[in-house]
Amino acid sequence: MSKKIISMILAVVMTFSMFAVCASAEDTEADPTDFIPAASNGEVIPTIIMPGIGQSESTYVNEDGKEITGGLILIDDTDLVSKLINKLAMPLLSSIFMRKPVMNLGGAVCEAVSELFSIQASDKEGNGIKDLELAYYPYPLSQYNEDNKGWFYTMLPMEPVIEEINNVYGVNGEDYTYLYTFQLISDPMLSAAGLFDYIDLVKAQTGATKVNLVAISLGGTILSAYCDLVMERGGDFSDINNIINIVACLNGTDLFADFYARHWNLEDEFLMDEYITLICEANGMQPYMATLIKIALKYIIPKEVLYAILTGAMDGILDTMIVNCPQFWAMVPSDRYEELADRYLTGDEYAVLRAKTDRFQEARLDLVSNLKYAHENHGINVFSVAAYGMQYTTGEYNFFGISGSSATSNSDAIVDIDSASLGATYAVAGEKLEDGVRLSPDGELDIATCAFPDTTWFFRNQHHEVGRNDVILKLLAKIITGQITDVNSDPAFPQFNYGRVTRNLTRSGRLMDQAEEVIANAEGKYTQEQIDTVKPVYEKAVALLADTICDENSAAEAEAMIKELNDALACTGLTSVDEGPSFMDKTLNSIFATAEKMLLK
Repeated sequence: MSKKIISMILAVVMTFSMFAVCASAEDTEADPTDFIPAASNGEVIPTIIMPGIGQSESTYVNEDGKEITGGLILIDDTDLVSKLINKLAMPLLSSIFMRKPVMNLGGAVCEAVSELFSIQASDKEGNGIKDLELAYYPYPLSQYNEDNKGWFYTMLPMEPVIEEINNVYGVNGEDYTYLYTFQLISDPMLSAAGLFDYIDLVKAQTGATKVNLVAISLGGTILSAYCDLVMERGGDFSDINNIINIVACLNGTDLFADFYARHWNLEDEFLMDEYITLICEANGMQPYMATLIKIALKYIIPKEVLYAILTGAMDGILDTMIVNCPQFWAMVPSDRYEELADRYLTGDEYAVLRAKTDRFQEARLDLVSNLKYAHENHGINVFSVAAYGMQYTTGEYNFFGISGSSATSNSDAIVDIDSASLGATYAVAGEKLEDGVRLSPDGELDIATCAFPDTTWFFRNQHHEVGRNDVILKLLAKIITGQITDVNSDPAFPQFNYGRVTRNLTRSGRLMDQAEEVIANAEGKYTQEQIDTVKPVYEKAVALLADTICDENSAAEAEAMIKELNDALACTGLTSVDEGPSFMDKTLNSIFATAEKMLLK
């Protein structure tokens, strides 16, 4: 029974909440040119970004010639609803009516989900079955077409970094910013092998002798593989200037290992009540929707039927997409890898795949020693920005809180702090260590065990989506331009800081840009009264953003500032005031809350 419950969770999380789906293709091709940078005197070091999960797009062309493009999951939605109804309607309705699984309900669901994820299926040797075309960029950001550049900045809000390069070197920072994309359905060792040629390409285009490598989230797996391949080829890191890890997955995450292990919080009170509320809140639903779902799960859909549905969904996802893909195995922590690999990857049929996953395990186990070799023998600084203080129930993706490791974790709600920081010792989020050599101010971490404690920064209560925090982006800009070389370089960027979310203020076209448009009033569209309303609030926001030293109240202050500037801009028609739930929403919330209490009695 517990395995069935676990299946339910993975299916819900991975099928409906985690993956972004795009069934219409955009033009991902720019016309490559013989790129000549604004300056190629060797003073400006180009940066290569190895992005996170979902930030490398691939395209599949189906039998009808339809292009399906996405960063994380590719699903062909052609007649999707009718296909699901044809496969699942009869066994599902019959099972609900009979109050038990009938007509092989679990098998039907497994078959449907397997077909749903079939585009990114892998065979038992770890090779993708379908022909997927990766959106590859053998030129800098400045050469992207308009659509792709917009996509880049939406995905990676690097504007502060580009601006800092402009200011420090007097060149177009986009000329020195590159994105190394890689296939999700692939082998990280193979993806890393392609990085050698990409580095040569960047050096040739810019005239530089070295490059910076920035590993973001899943990009940490490519960095791990690359460093080991360098050592395998003789240990020549001379192409690299500095390595910068941003919440990088350098030793997996227990969150993902729990998927393989089917290790979940199975308490009914959590599963059927708190968990549903978490999911609905994460998706911006009104409370009555959560109540409606709880009522359906508790009183309408029999548990056995629910378990059969989601057991089948779990099996379909694992069998089709997860188990046979080396890149997914790279997200399993090294200390849990052997047990899980022995569980899934045994027998002659898995010999090739197991060799691939074992090879990456070797690379990951040697990562710290490889990085220390690069530092000691080639002068490469290894910087890391990590976030902590959260369990998997915290933040935007709080549906991950069903993970059995959540209660013992300390993370950014996705990647564990010991993985992102290369070895910090931690207490459970919100608790304190009994002792330590180099404790964080809150007592949760001992950073003495980090591989590079003097070049690692920690942001408490910062969610994994760090691009939403202007302070982290400004820190990255200072590191890339060489203005910060360790945690003591600049008192404006202390080693221990707090998280905040400022994206609605700072991102291109958002509130700050809108306010500047109003204040400048270049086209005479705004009245003096409107300008006088916006300007003092804008100046208040400027002051908030100028202060890069945050405290435990900073997240709330940033949220309040966003609302205040939004409301001020409402007088211009550029925004509208959020008045909260409508009368109808409030009424439905009350009705369904009462109904749930009556049903409980």
